Amino acid sequence: MGHIVTLDAEGHLVYEGLLSAKEKASIDEILKALKEEIPQIESDLEEAYGNGVLYKYNLGKFLGELLEKYDISPSERRKFWDEIKTFATKENRIRDEGRNAETRSFYGQCYRLSQLEQEIVEKLSWRQWQDILDRVSNREDERIFEWVRKQNKKIREDDWREFEKGLHLYLKNKDTSVFTDEELFGIYDSIMEMGQYWRIAFLQFSKDFPNSAKIKTKARRSKKYQSECFKISHEQRKTMDDEIFSKAFEATMK
Repeated sequence: MGHIVTLDAEGHLVYEGLLSAKEKASIDEILKALKEEIPQIESDLEEAYGNGVLYKYNLGKFLGELLEKYDISPSERRKFWDEIKTFATKENRIRDEGRNAETRSFYGQCYRLSQLEQEIVEKLSWRQWQDILDRVSNREDERIFEWVRKQNKKIREDDWREFEKGLHLYLKNKDTSVFTDEELFGIYDSIMEMGQYWRIAFLQFSKDFPNSAKIKTKARRSKKYQSECFKISHEQRKTMDDEIFSKAFEATMK
């Protein structure tokens, strides 16, 4: 594509760079095509798949065709996604996508998702995929996609939120390339189990002590619990298990 357009403060079309009349005409032709194609494909996909993850996956496939059709280079993708959001879609996407990173753009994430096998994509909800795609540390080691494939059932949203928090905490300053597949998948599994233990234990605590003020500080105590789990695991030089989870929970809620 080579040239980008934006809107100025008054909403007027602004061409980036010094362009000839022919180049401007070419850009206008692309924008016209986008304005016609994007709303139609979004409507068709929503009718076929609802608003779930397969809608985004198949939208990503279509976006890949546009990248090839209009010769959009990797360095231009984020601006291209922004052009679609500004000029073509009828959807009101209000989520903060940042300013520069392609990985936070809705269309960029749809495209990235479309590069995976559908079997993997269907394992998680769209919100769960966004959690992975938003953070570089989460997807830097692409073996996480294979771990997702190995999940034999859907992951609860509350368990996933705890997993994401634990994963982010664990991956700080970690080079996962030193781990074998078996070792890495075991770490992911233990972080998931850590969150599941928290959910069940905290629910029981809430039933046993319904008037406890500690119930109101769940998010803060969850973070402390995870830190305790990693601390005890490191001190004992052993993989996290129910014994560690129990000790960490007790220390967190005392």
